[in-house]
Amino acid sequence: MPRRFDVLDSFRGLAAILVVVVHMHYVGSFIEPEFFRESFLFVEFFFVLSGFVLAHGYALKKDLNFKTFIISRSFRLFPLHLFTLTIIVLLEFGKLYAYNKGFSFNAIPFTNTQNPHDIIPSALLLQAWLPNVETFGWNSPSWSISIEFYMYLLFFVSLFIKRPYLFIVWSILSIIAFITIIMKQDTPIGELAIARGFSSFFAGGLIYFLFRKIYPIVTLGKNLFTILELIVIALVILTISSSIPYKSLVATALFIIQIFIFAFQKGYISNFFRSNVFLYLGKLSYSIYLTHTIIIFGSLSTYMIIEKFLRIKTSQTIDGQRFIDLGSPLYNNLAILAVLGTVIFVSHFTYKYIELKGQAIGKKLSQ
Repeated sequence: MPRRFDVLDSFRGLAAILVVVVHMHYVGSFIEPEFFRESFLFVEFFFVLSGFVLAHGYALKKDLNFKTFIISRSFRLFPLHLFTLTIIVLLEFGKLYAYNKGFSFNAIPFTNTQNPHDIIPSALLLQAWLPNVETFGWNSPSWSISIEFYMYLLFFVSLFIKRPYLFIVWSILSIIAFITIIMKQDTPIGELAIARGFSSFFAGGLIYFLFRKIYPIVTLGKNLFTILELIVIALVILTISSSIPYKSLVATALFIIQIFIFAFQKGYISNFFRSNVFLYLGKLSYSIYLTHTIIIFGSLSTYMIIEKFLRIKTSQTIDGQRFIDLGSPLYNNLAILAVLGTVIFVSHFTYKYIELKGQAIGKKLSQ
């Protein structure tokens, strides 16, 4: 049984990069195909993986301690969350200053999704749970962290249920959530946030126990595992690139299979994703996920300032969506790589000086 699932960590990093790409629009660039436009579905991958990893870390522990658990989870999530939220609020004040000076960044500051009344609920990671708070408001990616944090509490309580009743409870929670998504396909996605989390997270927990039971008896060779790995990756790409009905549910099912197969870490594709580059991205995944909106805002603001003061057109509107256009696909693609590079660069420091420091404080407090 692996002590650490390195390949799954690598996939977490890649999924974070793909979520970054979703929030960028450049004319004629490599990120315009459907696969990249629909990569927000990888948030479901995060949920499934969280359920799998937490089941691995806690479900078999004999000495469960709520204080240790909640401190560990809180200091894993809150330091970076509060840091990025603070930066975004400060940027909104900067936008307000510019607005009062006659320069607008598209929207009136502190309005719409940037409602000042939502700052405290967002700081407490309650935005996805409260009915009168914008789910995708302040630092929109943090909505999934909101779901995860309070779902952790339910997960911890459920661990006191004896097996096999624990599996029954997790199955019921996951199935009810999946049925809710099926029945409310036309509902705004923000209203399905909790169902998206519950369906995937508890399915991930269940698949961990299946993996644990099967792992000792699986005798497939490296070549067969490689074939399975290639098939599931191909199916994930084809599904996300398609327009099939219930695509999010099909993608979630494939993510479950993907995590199950790659947890074995026995194929050549697994070996490839265990390289240092991918493991590094896996370490930075949480920072990449929470800091990227700040970096993207900074790049878009730069283009707007260039248009305003240098009279150089840097964007165009296509089907109601604002696209950056620097004059050629080459320049546009280089600009995308520059943004991604900046996100990774900044994430290196937020991981080192905020995430790791926060986790160290959490360890001391839980002793």
